[in-house]
Amino acid sequence: MFDSVWEKIEKIREEPEHVRMRYVLICLCVSMAIIFGIWLLSVKENFQGIARDVPSVTKKGKDALSQTPSTSLNDLLGKDIPLGTTEQKEKTGTEYFNEQFQERTQEKN
Repeated sequence: MFDSVWEKIEKIREEPEHVRMRYVLICLCVSMAIIFGIWLLSVKENFQGIARDVPSVTKKGKDALSQTPSTSLNDLLGKDIPLGTTEQKEKTGTEYFNEQFQERTQEKN
């Protein structure tokens, strides 16, 4: 069989250029079809893996959101709830907003 492949290659080399280009085109199409098929199988497997993980990830996200209470910006400004980290002096929402506004306007000048 190995000898027949080399013989076939030699026969193709003796053909005119337009015939050799047909062989190249056919080989290109076959190899691209194989690569495209492998790619489709891997994409299908990736989507199936994602579909299996979505319910558990969604549940974790819902659990995480329900455990931490969220505060709206209106609540922060209206109720004077302190903002910032523990290393900083506690500030009310209005104080923090004014400080940030002043820093931004000073940067522009």
